[in-house]
Amino acid sequence: MTMNWSARRSLTVIAALLLASISAGRPMPVQAQDSSYENKKIVPFVPTPQDVVDKMIELAEVKKGDTVYDLGSGDGRIVITAAKKGARAVGFEIDGDLLKESRENIQKAGVQNSAEIRQQDILTVDLAPASVVTMYLLPDVNLKLRPNVLSQMKPGSRVVSHAFDMGDWKPDKTERINGRTIYFWIVPAKKS
Repeated sequence: MTMNWSARRSLTVIAALLLASISAGRPMPVQAQDSSYENKKIVPFVPTPQDVVDKMIELAEVKKGDTVYDLGSGDGRIVITAAKKGARAVGFEIDGDLLKESRENIQKAGVQNSAEIRQQDILTVDLAPASVVTMYLLPDVNLKLRPNVLSQMKPGSRVVSHAFDMGDWKPDKTERINGRTIYFWIVPAKKS
């Protein structure tokens, strides 16, 4: 049986949501992708509610002069919210449809001068330019990204994750909003 892209995506989303309901009630993000990135898919897309986005941006104290990287940026809502705070905001998204949607959302929000979305595998992003990194991924993906965060980001940079932590790297703050958890870290000084 041959399935078209839409049917495969629907099955992926259904499987992800079923897995999420089994995993102790913790929400599972979803990041789909276009066929050119088929082997790069690591999470499907589930949008972060706007009240959680607002809290993430507040917790990271995003302001003018910051460069915010949103890994797995979906429809662009975190990028747009950060840009509205005066930051330079860059989202990284692998799904071609979401890439198009998020770019349209940036235009509609009028923040195209300070926000952009790049089509890139999030595991290959150079995090050094970011003063803030935001994410709503999966526990294993957070753990894969943690070495890059710690080695590439400058000490004092901030990291915010919706729903999932980074293993034994304990957060500096943990907040809950409407039943959802947000983790916040400050990148420590490099060890000599």
